[in-house]
Amino acid sequence: MRLFRLELKRVVKTRTTWMLLAAALLISVLMAWLPVTFETRNVVEDGVEKELTGFDAIRVKRQAQAGIAGEITEAQLKAAAETAVRVLREYEKEYMYQLPTEVYVEKILPVAPLLSRVPEVYADAETGMAPGIAALDPDWLDHFYESCPVHLKNLMKLEQRDYPEAGEKAEKMYAKVKMPFVFYPGYSTNAYDYQMLTIFLLVLLCVIIAAPIYSAEYQTHADDILRCAKYGKGKLAVIKLAAAVLISAVSFALCMALHLILSDSFFGWDFLKSSMQLVFSTVSLSAMTIGQLQLAVAAAGFASLLASVSFTLFLSSRCQNTVAALALALLFFLSPIILFMASGGNGISWLRCLLPSGGVSILGGFASEMTDFNFLHIGSRCVWTPYVILGAALVEIPVFTVLTIRSYCRHSQ
Repeated sequence: MRLFRLELKRVVKTRTTWMLLAAALLISVLMAWLPVTFETRNVVEDGVEKELTGFDAIRVKRQAQAGIAGEITEAQLKAAAETAVRVLREYEKEYMYQLPTEVYVEKILPVAPLLSRVPEVYADAETGMAPGIAALDPDWLDHFYESCPVHLKNLMKLEQRDYPEAGEKAEKMYAKVKMPFVFYPGYSTNAYDYQMLTIFLLVLLCVIIAAPIYSAEYQTHADDILRCAKYGKGKLAVIKLAAAVLISAVSFALCMALHLILSDSFFGWDFLKSSMQLVFSTVSLSAMTIGQLQLAVAAAGFASLLASVSFTLFLSSRCQNTVAALALALLFFLSPIILFMASGGNGISWLRCLLPSGGVSILGGFASEMTDFNFLHIGSRCVWTPYVILGAALVEIPVFTVLTIRSYCRHSQ
């Protein structure tokens, strides 16, 4: 235990570590605040149009949409569609953004979250193209919740035409989604995107902290002396690994908790009870609320953090200097983004999801896959992508932990 405390102190007291941990704390706060600055709302006060931003825009939106908070019935959806169609015809407009600001704020803003989700359910089964609000027949909304599974089935036929098993699994998952949907105003998908970006940056900083843990002492030859000590090799390898993992895990947990507390406080806590189907897609496969989705993404990020740090420590135990260890660690950390941009093929998708940092990638990571309908294929078998990402991370943690210890113990042989 004494050696463990000394190793913790050695790592934490270095200037680089302090700077990176301070950056992690700053990022957590900044990334919670930035989505608020993107919120804008045009209103008319005393006959003058003005633009509200930040908290003022959020307040206006929450006040306007307070009337639809709670379970969303088919009657509410139909009434919202009837209002939208009537207003568009009255002003001879095709799109709602073309309406006068005062009319939009009074008539459309109070039901806008419902209108944004309705058209996709009535997309053309052959093309997947959704009709505009003006083309909707409000009577269709009498059977909205019955139409959702039908739309999902049509969607999966379009996206997974050659893999019927994917469609079957998607339908089974969707059968667990609670209906009617629940909605509380305030949340912005920008906040979700910035949670994903925060996780990416926090894991990146932890990877940088872990990269020199072994390689720095190889480079200075301090390791040659340490191996001659009573607890050299095996025990020392475990202590170094445990210290790096503990620092990374505690830093991530504290910064992620701070980020979510601030973000949810800025946008209002009620929205955590909203169904993710009314925020992202009506046929999102996961039966989660926004609050549950936030926690799932944070938990998957934590698993990917441990996998990425364990893999980085393995690289550190193999490299003779810190430059090589850090360069390789960053290369592998960014590889899922590079692979996503390079190709969307099944083989490449498997590779990027299986990489330790695949879950925190800002392109095709766990957070984005949770709101999508992507399946990976092995022959005729299919697996939902988030399951692959999380499963890979949980397997990689013990594998790279063992490989790191083994590599360090065999280093001088």
